[in-house]
Amino acid sequence: MFSKECKLHLEEADMSRWQHFKHACKISWRLEKAAWAVFIHAFAPRYFKTNATDTCVAIAKENKRI
Repeated sequence: MFSKECKLHLEEADMSRWQHFKHACKISWRLEKAAWAVFIHAFAPRYFKTNATDTCVAIAKENKRI
């Protein structure tokens, strides 16, 4: 069902398929909320000044990318 690349990624992430699915969905939800914050910020710059950046940095740190 999964390609060798997918299986390798899951091994590197040290997650099962369902753990990875849940983790990816959580990140997706956080990024969706950040996207809405940026949209609101476009119209009212006083709101959500650093929300998207803060969210992206936090996600990167949590996933050991920074």
